[in-house]
Amino acid sequence: MSSIFVGCQPIYNSDLVVHAFELLFRGGAGSHASFTDGDHATAAVIINVFTEIGLDNIVGEYPAFINVTRNFILNHHAMSLPRDRVVLEVLEDIQPDPQIIDALQMLSSQGYTIALDDFVYSRQMEPLIDIADIIKVELPAIEDSDLPRHVELLRRSKAKLLAEKIETYEQFEFCRELGFDLYQGYFLSKPRIVRGKSTSTGSLTAVKLVGQLSDPAVAVDDLVKTMRTDPSLCYKLMKYINSAAGGHTQPVDSLSAAITCIGLRRLQSFTILTTFAMGTGRRPIQLIVTTLTRGRMCELLSIAQGKGRPDMYFLAGLFSMLDALLDQPMQQILSAVPLAESISSAILDSEGPLSDILTCVLNYETGNFDAVDLPDVDADGIRTAYLEAVKWATRSATSISQQD
Repeated sequence: MSSIFVGCQPIYNSDLVVHAFELLFRGGAGSHASFTDGDHATAAVIINVFTEIGLDNIVGEYPAFINVTRNFILNHHAMSLPRDRVVLEVLEDIQPDPQIIDALQMLSSQGYTIALDDFVYSRQMEPLIDIADIIKVELPAIEDSDLPRHVELLRRSKAKLLAEKIETYEQFEFCRELGFDLYQGYFLSKPRIVRGKSTSTGSLTAVKLVGQLSDPAVAVDDLVKTMRTDPSLCYKLMKYINSAAGGHTQPVDSLSAAITCIGLRRLQSFTILTTFAMGTGRRPIQLIVTTLTRGRMCELLSIAQGKGRPDMYFLAGLFSMLDALLDQPMQQILSAVPLAESISSAILDSEGPLSDILTCVLNYETGNFDAVDLPDVDADGIRTAYLEAVKWATRSATSISQQD
C-alpha cells in the first residue's frame, strides 16, 4: 500500500473567513506539485479524495475547488462529482471553442459552479467570462498599474472575483481596496498536505472495464465478471458510492447492485478516473490469491447449498480479507462502504445467514478440518469448491500481477 498526498489551500472572503478550499495534486509530501499530465493530476485528486481519504476529512463542509482539464470537461466526467460540494476550476490553457462552451453551459445549467483559473483578461476569453461564477485573477501575470482596469472589465460579468497568488500584505490590501470578493495565496496560507493510503488497482482490469462500458448494450453480469477479479477495484467502487460523490447511503449487497446504483455512465467515469490515477503499489500475489479464493469458495458453497444470491456470499468472502489487503482495521474499512448488514455481521461477528459458509471457508483455509462442516455439502463437495476456487483465483491474480 503506497502513500498518497493531496494539497489543500484555503480560500478566504474579505473578512478573512474561510470560504472554500482548493484541492491540489501532490506527488509527494512536499508543498509543490510534480506532474506533467493534467488529466492524471485531476484524476488522482478526485480518486484519492473521494475513495481513499474522504472529502469531509479534508474540507469539512466547505466547497472544494478542483482543477479540471479539457478532456475531463468534454468527456462529461464532472457528472461523477457532487454539484453541491465542488467548484469546477477550468484550467488556464483551455480555449473557449464551441465544444468547451457547450459543455460548460450544460454543466452550469445542471447546477455546477464554474471557476476560471489563473485568469488574465482578453477579448477572446469573453465567452468563458459569461459562463463563469468565479474568476480567479492571477496577480503575478498582471502589472499592479493594470489591475484596476482588469477588475473594471470583469465586474461587468456576474462572476465573483478571486485574487489568487497573493504573496504580500501590500498585495492583499490593494486587492481588498479594489473590491475583490475572495482571496488566496501563500501570504494568507500555504497549502496543507493531507496524506492517506492508496489501495492498488489492476490497470488491466480497469482498462477492460472501460472497454466494456463503451458498449451501450453491455450486460451488468459481464461487468460483474470483470470487476470481481480485482478486490481493490471493488472496494474503491463501494467507497465511491458511499462518498460525497456517490451520494448513496443505502446498503449494497452485491456488485450488480453497486453497478445498478451508480449507473453505467457514472461507472465509466469512475473507472476512467481510476485508470488515470493508478499508482504502482502492489500487495503480495499470494495475498490476492487468498482473497479471491475465499470469495469464490464462499460463492461455490452457497450454490452447492442451493442458497439464493450467491453474489452476496462472494462479496462477504472477498471483503473479509480487506484488513490484510489494505493494512487497516476491519471495522474502519466496513464503516466506509455501504455493505448490507448480513455481510458486515458475517465478517465482524460471525453471525447472520452468511456466517456458516464464511466460517466453513475460514476453517478449511486454516487447516482446522475438524470444524469444517456445512449442511447438505459433504467433505468432497467442500474440497472440490476449494480446488475450483484456487484455480480461478490463481488465474485472476496472475492476470493482475502482470499489469502495469
